[in-house]
Amino acid sequence: MDVRGTVAPGFEAVRDAFVRNFEQRGERGAAVAVYRHGRKVVDLWAGTRDVDGTEPWAVDTTQVVRSAGKGVAAAVPLLLHQRGQVDLDAPVGTYWPEFKANGKERVLVRHLVAHRAGLA
Repeated sequence: MDVRGTVAPGFEAVRDAFVRNFEQRGERGAAVAVYRHGRKVVDLWAGTRDVDGTEPWAVDTTQVVRSAGKGVAAAVPLLLHQRGQVDLDAPVGTYWPEFKANGKERVLVRHLVAHRAGLA
């Protein structure tokens, strides 16, 4: 596998895992970037970017990222809970009255944070 990019000293295991993703899990094309303390320590890409497998992945290949915001979005109410400003066991409608519409009045803040509210 022709892996392009850079890995800072101490992060070689990330490169190894990236390569295994191709060799053992059948990945066809991917990229990964990792920042630590504001500094890029991993910037890798490999494989192909098209369905036919003929166009190589490049440093500027765009990709779709799904569900990446859930963890970040959950951090906000958790921080507010830590500060004593949000009760995780309160109904969401306590803080957002319009949310109660359509039978959602029993959904708790903790259900949203854990992505367990059963909502689309």
